Amino acid sequence: MKKKLLATLLAVSMVMSLCACGQGKEGEKTETTETTETSDATEAKAGVVSTKDYNPDDYVTVGDYEGVEVTVDVVNFTDADVEKSFNEEVEYYVDYAGLYEYEATDKEVVEEGDIVNIDYVGKKDGVAFDGGTAQGHHLEIGSGSFIDGFEDGLIGKKVGETTTLNLTFPEEYHSEELAGAAVTFDVTIHSIDTGKMPEITDELIVQMELGFDSIAAYKEDIRSYLQESCEETNESERKAKVWNAVYDLCTIKEPPQEMVDDIVATIKQNAASYADYYGVGLDEFVTNYMGYTMEEYEEECKQEAIQSAKQKLTVAAVAKKVGIELTDDEVKKTAEAEYEGYGYESADALLNGMGKGAYYDYLLSDKVYEYLETCVTIKENAPVSILADEEELDEEEISDEEDGEVIVLDEEDVEVIEGEELEEEDLEEELEEDPTEELILQTEE
Repeated sequence: MKKKLLATLLAVSMVMSLCACGQGKEGEKTETTETTETSDATEAKAGVVSTKDYNPDDYVTVGDYEGVEVTVDVVNFTDADVEKSFNEEVEYYVDYAGLYEYEATDKEVVEEGDIVNIDYVGKKDGVAFDGGTAQGHHLEIGSGSFIDGFEDGLIGKKVGETTTLNLTFPEEYHSEELAGAAVTFDVTIHSIDTGKMPEITDELIVQMELGFDSIAAYKEDIRSYLQESCEETNESERKAKVWNAVYDLCTIKEPPQEMVDDIVATIKQNAASYADYYGVGLDEFVTNYMGYTMEEYEEECKQEAIQSAKQKLTVAAVAKKVGIELTDDEVKKTAEAEYEGYGYESADALLNGMGKGAYYDYLLSDKVYEYLETCVTIKENAPVSILADEEELDEEEISDEEDGEVIVLDEEDVEVIEGEELEEEDLEEELEEDPTEELILQTEE
């Protein structure tokens, strides 16, 4: 996953260009030439260097790819997938919004796994702090939703009892006021309850406050999402497989150092941006979020940049061989058509922000791919449900979260703060969101 994360830091800057799709391959036919040590690329302006600054024939010998057979995986969805997604989402949001139907039991003493109905007031230095108070809150004991000691402190307590918990917030807690602070929680246990899903009705859907006024509207939104996801996944799969098949047939020399340095600068620039987004320094982001040592990070940046430069040059070599051209006027017109979609105020802002060289290579790769798709034979495997991939991702995310520490300030503010690793999808999706909003990796009621 480390390799994927580093590639993603590169890919987002290239707008997920074709060049970023292929990875380094085993048995690559590469003529080795010595490359000097990477310069301090963090001081370079990323995305400036382009393949049009070089003669790609000096670096790449294009193989014979005409008629090459490519087998691609295909995903789809069914009505049953829509129903499955709908039921899972409704259950999640019912839990999140506190819409479960609870019924008090006759049980008197709290045990692990019980759902307790509690009031609590959190205090620091005897004064209630913001977000630390709730009434009628349902908490599953052992869920790990609250800071260490809160849930364990209720085990063995009786219904009707009020207890004071003396706890300490983690040193890494995101609130400076509470990080590492000694606090108390006065907790009153009203009952030990059982919870069940309410009947799913149009009224319940409205109560969830997701913007849907009926079951039918919610399901239609899920259907549209699955359709779009299938189309995007299948397109990406075709691009990657076609490109890799052609790339495997090429002989590639070591790329020019200037190009490598420029791509390293792109990766580091994106890593620094994400570090800022998460409110940490670059060293902490690299070690705690990406899982590298700084020495490993530097080396992987270099190796990833070399691979990307080779792919860019291969794209340019194919373009030159078959006469595909991209003029400055085309680049400018495309930027004018796309800048709003990428959140820029103008075409010039897009070109400056992404880098004119990187944007040129991105557009050229699209042109080359469109051509290559007509040159190879594409065979499709039997379709599988797109939800199968999502289930595998969910398992990976759960595995990562189990290594973390889950803490809570109030019932809507939960995050994993230790042992956390970012998934490739996290980086891509979060790039599109408002960076001023706090990322919540896990949410409990």
